[in-house]
Amino acid sequence: MFTSLQYLVVNDNQISQWSFINELDKLESLQALSCLRNPLTAGSRADSTRQFIIARVAQLQVLNKCQILPEERRGAELDYRKAFGGEWRKAGGHQDPDQNRPSAEFRAAHPRYQSLCLRYGAPEDGELKTQQPFLLKNQLLTLKIKCPHQLDQKVIEKQLPESMTVQKVKGMLSRLLRVPASDLLLSYESPKMPGREIELESDQQSLQFYSVENGDCLLVRW
Repeated sequence: MFTSLQYLVVNDNQISQWSFINELDKLESLQALSCLRNPLTAGSRADSTRQFIIARVAQLQVLNKCQILPEERRGAELDYRKAFGGEWRKAGGHQDPDQNRPSAEFRAAHPRYQSLCLRYGAPEDGELKTQQPFLLKNQLLTLKIKCPHQLDQKVIEKQLPESMTVQKVKGMLSRLLRVPASDLLLSYESPKMPGREIELESDQQSLQFYSVENGDCLLVRW
């Protein structure tokens, strides 16, 4: 159905179930989706919700008026694959293709999961280890964000999880600054190390890996 539908706006529709998003993957021509002010997309987990929508709808190119770049899609699909890896394993998923038989219930809830495993490989045991819970306030870093080459850009202050990867930080900054994530170069400076600037070289590493702390300043260049 709706084989020519390219643009869909479902703002303010009380959408609260992921099954609705799953159905959109069947719209083969769908390129742009606006899904604002719905229970599913409300709250403090907006970045994660965006990633999960991108991962669930393969052909989507624009979400909430923000372009989905290839590196953002790859990161979203990898994170989705990891986030639901535990459920996949409990439902009968296995790294051996001959033994990989997730339940019909899991396949209905996550229709694209099997195809993502084929693309990126099934999640390894190490990826599925559950981290010990700790208080959210201990996860969040209050950071200043400065663009040294853009003199008209004001210094921004953001709270970011210390577990957030450089790739996710770039995705957030890409939407904030309207600059492709692939063009962004990140580094940081700390009051504890005056005059020294540390590059955030690996997109897959977390802020914690680079010892970024409360009060540090992220430097963004493009």
